Amino acid sequence: MARESRLAGIVAGLLLGFVGILIAASTSQMRVPPMHAKVGPQIFPYVAAAALVLLGVCFVVQALRNGPARLAADTDSTEWRSLGFIIGGFVFQILFISMLGFILSSTVLFAAVAMGFGSRRYVRDVTVALLLSGAAYFTFTRLLNLQLPAGVFGGLI
Repeated sequence: MARESRLAGIVAGLLLGFVGILIAASTSQMRVPPMHAKVGPQIFPYVAAAALVLLGVCFVVQALRNGPARLAADTDSTEWRSLGFIIGGFVFQILFISMLGFILSSTVLFAAVAMGFGSRRYVRDVTVALLLSGAAYFTFTRLLNLQLPAGVFGGLI
């Protein structure tokens, strides 16, 4: 079991690093207008790519230090219900983002993830989700001039 856990950690780390490198390579091919020469739409994908590569390195180091074997021994079962809430939130957003828009679909995703992590304060979660989703929407659409689906809000926002 320890050897399998170590190998799984190494493979997961290498895959994360590979995805990070793919994102960075893809981002470098983006055509950016001259007005965005210093800080443009490439900054966020580069940060995400660097984080994935760093996380991949951490996975590999942890696996080589025999960490995953200890982790595997400590966990008895998977929290399927929690995983279901999180996956369900992602699937909901993918299916309904164009119809409902970014703000509402992201609110549902946020609430589903909060439920998956054990929160039972639904009103607070939905309120925070609406505020964060709205702030993200306005940041991307107004400040960065990147279009996100407005959905049911259409011309209202």
